[in-house]
Amino acid sequence: MAPTYAAPADVAWYHFLHGNVPGHQIDFIYHPEVPQGQLSRQHFGHLARLLKYIEPRTTSDCAFAIGNLSRDDTQHEPGRGGVALIFGLRIRGARDHAGRRDPPFSHAIVAIERDLDAAFVLSSALEFRARLFERTAATAEGHGWYHTYARCGEDPAAALPLLQAYKASFDGLPAAGPGARSLRWAVAEEVKLPGRIVIVHDDDAPFEEIAGCAARIAAVLYRSNIKWSALSNGRESDLPNGVTIRFLPASEVAPQPRGTPVFPLERVPHDENELARELFGAKPVCGHDEPERGRGWRDQYRGPTEALVVEKPAPAETAEPCIEMPSPSVTKRWPWAGLAAVVAMGCFGLYLSRGTNPGAESAAAGSPSLLAPGAEAAPPSLARPAAPPLPSPPPAAPSAEDKAGAIVAEPESASSNKQAKARSPKASRKPPPVVGGPPRF
Repeated sequence: MAPTYAAPADVAWYHFLHGNVPGHQIDFIYHPEVPQGQLSRQHFGHLARLLKYIEPRTTSDCAFAIGNLSRDDTQHEPGRGGVALIFGLRIRGARDHAGRRDPPFSHAIVAIERDLDAAFVLSSALEFRARLFERTAATAEGHGWYHTYARCGEDPAAALPLLQAYKASFDGLPAAGPGARSLRWAVAEEVKLPGRIVIVHDDDAPFEEIAGCAARIAAVLYRSNIKWSALSNGRESDLPNGVTIRFLPASEVAPQPRGTPVFPLERVPHDENELARELFGAKPVCGHDEPERGRGWRDQYRGPTEALVVEKPAPAETAEPCIEMPSPSVTKRWPWAGLAAVVAMGCFGLYLSRGTNPGAESAAAGSPSLLAPGAEAAPPSLARPAAPPLPSPPPAAPSAEDKAGAIVAEPESASSNKQAKARSPKASRKPPPVVGGPPRF
């Protein structure tokens, strides 16, 4: 089992060493504990496949790759996830456990949930390569870090301080801040991307030129919804279920599978929008400069292009009002109509209150006319009290003729009532039907 280490909580790079283990086989030599922090087992599994098969070309002293460690992550969001910078070497003058010469050695640095752009990826790759070759002396035979490690044999106690010192020599690599980017380029779900895209360069092209092009492409893929596996200039096989960008020297370009795009290195655009369109057919996402917002449940059940590409609103003159909402003019008329109704109801209430006591106004208006000319009305406190009303005369006693008429009227009214009842039909006395009862036959 390979020795492990615990990384700080805010570490920018995780280091993984892979190669020939003395007395064992080709396996991990040294790596951080998994899982820890934001480093997951899934990241480790993707990295293991890349480290196992990376292989430099015969015309190059190393293989360089940028790997996507979040390709199959269902919770992955563009602009987040894990990215690995990998160098694969052949240690000249050494032998593996089976006696084969020039065993492979790979060193990967992994960034998880970091803010990565093209400039940062390029500067990190150049600094990483410079320290790697200076430390390992991979092109020198018989000496260098790996030769010292191989001489430790199968003694883990002697090898551990050497591994710790090797890792410490890479302290101070460029570090990126926490990931704060989001989706910027999107490809529609119905678009089928090829499994491989080939970038052809001159045989003597410097590493800086190849790494610069790879960094630009990786920065676009990192913030897209494209399912990609790796960018590599090695001669290992492509990983399935993802897009691989392969850098090939012009002397080693062979016939490619049908439908494989091939681009010369100098024709790869430097502008990110043009690069995304020409290599992958991806389009910029509108509103990518706005602060990132969480995806709602509607976006989770739609395609990435439909869910996150923000459409521009229609112009004001062509926008149609919603059917369910009233037009702005109708909405503004309602407050004035309500105010008019309140005023009308108030006037009607005043009119009714005056109509119930009409004598009050006429008495007030008629009192001044009773005064003599030039006289003034006395105040209410000095006014004479009103005279009491005269008593009404007692009712006269009914005469004998009136009594006789009342006696004759009573039988006539009784007979007329009996005739009216005889003519009116009698109401039916049938019981009301029982609702919900059993049917009657």
